[in-house]
Amino acid sequence: MLGATFTDLAIWVFYPFNGPSTTKLGLVDIPLGRIGEHIGDWEHVTLRVSNFNGNLYHVYFAQHSGGTWVDTTSLEFLDASNNFAAYPSLNGHATYPAPGLVLQGNDLAGIRNDTAKSDNFFTLKDRYSVMAVEYINGVIELPWVNYLRKWGPKITYEIGTEIENLQNSLAGTVGAPIGSLLGLIPNEVSSEDGPTGPKVKVDWDGDER
Repeated sequence: MLGATFTDLAIWVFYPFNGPSTTKLGLVDIPLGRIGEHIGDWEHVTLRVSNFNGNLYHVYFAQHSGGTWVDTTSLEFLDASNNFAAYPSLNGHATYPAPGLVLQGNDLAGIRNDTAKSDNFFTLKDRYSVMAVEYINGVIELPWVNYLRKWGPKITYEIGTEIENLQNSLAGTVGAPIGSLLGLIPNEVSSEDGPTGPKVKVDWDGDER
């Protein structure tokens, strides 16, 4: 932003498919069938860079309906060229600054967000294109940036039916408390809904949430 202290560089990544969710109930992991699946998934990481010296100050890791700002000193730098790691979660693609498990819920039960180190990775600076820079002349927006419809179909699940199917497929003490998950399942996994593109997201304009 011209005249401001920092410039935010939003790095958008498109995933063709968002896989099914898995819940952690105590010590037991339970796959949730179709719940959480949808075609297409837009996620992003934002770099906050100083306009005075070009240094990276903070990074925003988008995670489902929110995200986390992380100070540069807490990033995992991979080499001397200042490349830092960003870990997308298995199936869900929420992005985290370190590998491990983050539960979306509470201590009793929650949706698993698993990340881990892998030999499968790509270096973003080698594979990117500039989508839009609204305040600099001469940058032409890519045509698909202004595609304002969904990037996949919408299918609403009967969550109660899905939970009942899980209860019927699980035995004894594990199956009994599955119904309690109904109030813990985040809204975004209650249907199969293709996402809108980056320009329609609330994060496109203004500050991160």
